[in-house]
Amino acid sequence: MRLGPRLVKSKKSAIGTLRKTQLVTTFAPGAIADMPDCSVILAATNYWSNYSPVIHEPNLERLLGIKGFREPYATESDNPKGNPDVPAFRFPRMHFCPKCGSLKDYKMYGDKNNRKCSCGSQIVPSRFVCACINGHLEDFPYKWWVHYGNYSKCPDADRWDKLSIKFNNTTGGLSSIVIKCNSCGKERTMEGCMSSGALTGYKCRGKRPWIGFDNEFNEVEECNAPMKTLQRGASNVYFGITQSALTIPPYSQKLQSDISEKWEEIRGLFDHKMDDNNLKIVLKTFFNRAISEGRYGIDEYLKAAKERYQLENHIQVADIDEVYTEQMLYEDEYNALCAGYEQDNDDIEPEQFVAVESEIPEILDGYVDSIMLVKRLREVLAVKGFRRITPEKPTEDDNRAVGMNKWEYQPVWNKPLDWLPAIQMRGEGIFIKFDEDSLQEWEDRNSAHYNVMKERLGELNIGKGMMSARYVVLHTFAHLLIRQLTLECGYSGAALKERIYSTFYGSEKKMSGVLIYTSSSDSDGSLGGLVRQGEPELLETTVRNMLQEASWCSSDPLCCDSTAQGFYSLNYAACHACTLLPETSCEARNCLLDRVSIVGKYDDRSMGYFGELLEEDI
Repeated sequence: MRLGPRLVKSKKSAIGTLRKTQLVTTFAPGAIADMPDCSVILAATNYWSNYSPVIHEPNLERLLGIKGFREPYATESDNPKGNPDVPAFRFPRMHFCPKCGSLKDYKMYGDKNNRKCSCGSQIVPSRFVCACINGHLEDFPYKWWVHYGNYSKCPDADRWDKLSIKFNNTTGGLSSIVIKCNSCGKERTMEGCMSSGALTGYKCRGKRPWIGFDNEFNEVEECNAPMKTLQRGASNVYFGITQSALTIPPYSQKLQSDISEKWEEIRGLFDHKMDDNNLKIVLKTFFNRAISEGRYGIDEYLKAAKERYQLENHIQVADIDEVYTEQMLYEDEYNALCAGYEQDNDDIEPEQFVAVESEIPEILDGYVDSIMLVKRLREVLAVKGFRRITPEKPTEDDNRAVGMNKWEYQPVWNKPLDWLPAIQMRGEGIFIKFDEDSLQEWEDRNSAHYNVMKERLGELNIGKGMMSARYVVLHTFAHLLIRQLTLECGYSGAALKERIYSTFYGSEKKMSGVLIYTSSSDSDGSLGGLVRQGEPELLETTVRNMLQEASWCSSDPLCCDSTAQGFYSLNYAACHACTLLPETSCEARNCLLDRVSIVGKYDDRSMGYFGELLEEDI
């Protein structure tokens, strides 16, 4: 990471390092990060350097309406000039001196490096910031706070360098933090600053510090939402909005990955209306090795490149009815996982998607239709924006929606770009397709039980539009299986992830599958440990142990009888002792879960999809 918007020659300008995955999740543009010497806010993508590697995932590009993605480089060797890649701006701007107590903008301290007070002590960034539901963010208004919004008796109302801060040793709470105006002598503690309505009367100024200090004041957004005090390191300061996709056939084939690596140059050839003969000449220079080895012919490369270019340009002029949706993305992935794909033995380099069918363990006979061992997969994860205060856009009847603007979230850019930050991860997994007849029969018997959960969900995007009794049983099964796999094969809970394929509301395409996978950005897949767990003997043992563990929770009978747990009460029988996973593993924020849907209740196993197995005392 570098400080400031401009590329500089000195490598010493780097202020810290972050992992690539963090730069599209926890610390994506608009997020606050604590570096060794300062606190910063990650800059908008308009400030990113041009050296970031370009990656492609056609289906995800179609979904997001862009031309590609840029991946932060990991080492200095990736950048010809050795410059830090991702820029950041110092934030919050308000700092204080722990020795003399001065409280002001860091640039007012006089030190050329903006790190020390005139008394020689290291300055410390402010602990408090304020934000609104629309994603705007600014320094806490200490001047306004100490004067209760009334500056009539302060002779230096326009100056922000006359404040001081002191800490009483009486308590460790907010009441021990005292803010004083040295001009008029007024004092006020920080007690109550975090409560609802504490900043009533202080209007949001639509500031966006991640777009740069100059732009922050010149390109403000109109906003009527109330401001809320937050601690700069609190989790509700930043909720990243991400979107991911698996690379599936035909784009997972080596032919397509070759084209993706050179797509920027190939796109330019088509833009200049080059004829087929000249296209073949240029393409042959790009893919001479693959052609000479006989893996693919020049005509195959030309045909694939033409199809990619036509698809990309068609999306840009498509009618609204033809827009590629998230539902289409999930249905395409589901079809690919069900069909499987086995790599040709003649291929020298491995492809990005390989899935072969495995035998169904005896214990799952009648419950599961097929099991696919996904020996290779590639996932592209992109960040498109973020929210503050709440992870989901509030509904109109939510009191937090006061002053909420029309947009869904704050984008990661200031001016629209044709790319988004993303990372590509490779790994492996197990895909389990449930028996449609058995699942439908269970759903018909139990769907009414989840009507209350569906009402609570309302317009929230949790579940991606697939919420139903079917989704609950698939999602809960994925959680229980991941928890058991962590015990059986040594993976940590955070290393495994889920992808649920359930029928979308109103869709005629029936889906009933669960993908449990692991993926990493810093290695070319894993060592096959997860795929091995999908072999019949091992999977039968895992499922048998999973059902035994899930049949009883240490919080039962309270957990088992509950119909209101978790975020917005969107869980029934699901708690940390039995079902919940690390947030990075779950695609639905640990919501829409019910252990009863799998194993039933301790006195009535018939409510569970696998209830009969437990009645047989497995």
